[in-house]
Amino acid sequence: MTTVVGNLAPAVAALAAAPILAQSLGVTGRGELAAATAPFLLAVTLATLGVPESATYAIARSRAVAARTTRRALAILAGAGAVAAVVVVLLAGVLAGGDPDLASLVMLGAAAIVPALAVGVLRATAAGLQAWGLVARERVTGAAVRLGAVAALAAAGALTPLTATVATAAAPVVAGLAYLPLRGRLGTGAVAPPLLGYGLRLWVGSLSGVLLARVDQVLMTPLAGAAALGLYVVAVNISEVPLVLSAAVRDVTFSADAAARDDARLTASARLSAAASAAVGLVVGVTMPAWVPVVFGAGFAASVPAAGLLVVAVVLGVPGSVAGAGLSARGHPGLRSASLAVAAVVNVVLVLLLVPAHGAIGAAAATLVGSLLSSNLNIWWLRRVAGVPMSAFYGVRRSDGRAAVRALRTVRRR
Repeated sequence: MTTVVGNLAPAVAALAAAPILAQSLGVTGRGELAAATAPFLLAVTLATLGVPESATYAIARSRAVAARTTRRALAILAGAGAVAAVVVVLLAGVLAGGDPDLASLVMLGAAAIVPALAVGVLRATAAGLQAWGLVARERVTGAAVRLGAVAALAAAGALTPLTATVATAAAPVVAGLAYLPLRGRLGTGAVAPPLLGYGLRLWVGSLSGVLLARVDQVLMTPLAGAAALGLYVVAVNISEVPLVLSAAVRDVTFSADAAARDDARLTASARLSAAASAAVGLVVGVTMPAWVPVVFGAGFAASVPAAGLLVVAVVLGVPGSVAGAGLSARGHPGLRSASLAVAAVVNVVLVLLLVPAHGAIGAAAATLVGSLLSSNLNIWWLRRVAGVPMSAFYGVRRSDGRAAVRALRTVRRR
């Protein structure tokens, strides 16, 4: 339960902060915040080089290497983070669409890249030591600090793109203090194993997923302006409501299928999670014209069409997301990465073609195409390597009710 709370806290906090940011900053201000923080978030993810995962793996295999592995990982990512920060600073003017004030915010976010990477290493060390309480504490603290800072600044009338950028960049660093108790658990330690070999194999596979999720927000300001990005970010926030449920099902499916392969259970999970996400998405889609202007502000009513496309993208991508978990669980993570790579290339091309003329709608359409492509490629790969019919991932069967009961029992036990 501790781990579940830790995983859910950032998503819940982000959803809670979204209306506050939108109401306080307006369309353009919300876009400026996203333009300032998107390069920071993308750089932090790209600069990991797979080192945190490699550190977790090494420490989990032998706790004696924890101290030196942690120091080596910190040294590697300090260098990688410094390079990433310099690149972001050099590109700040381009990423800000030529706005010097916005470029300053982008550079401010870049200053937090190295500290955020350091926190990622400490999180990896804690995971390798099975210190899940510390991991959950860090995640909850980071979510609470960001949400609390945003709410307090808004209440004081001091929430601006600048202060919101500081809160967003500083929250994960402050949360890293949760790992202070690790100092007493590391000891002196044995010689640390190499980290980059194992880590880079994982990192290369995850790059496409990162690009698919982040690159549109990084490119939107130079292509269409901060106001278009402001509308798109709110549309993304709205579409994440049905995504929370499917993500939970995907994680449980991965664990269950890795333990014991079961095609019927896998496909039933895909169908049920898709049906549940569709039900949530339908409610969100039908009602959002009424509540979006109230919750986010009248200026964000224009985000509704883009949000509708993104909700459809999320719902239609659920079966393939579960299929991707099945591929990874059955020893074929590279095939899932290949699906994401193809989708990422198509998505970037469509963003470049559609966003300048169509703004948030163009970005949402590009995401929809990318989601459909990666989803169905995952299902196609699973048919090739495991013989699971593609049709088994769609629709609802009479037997799915019993599968739903079993899934709920599994989730409760976990």
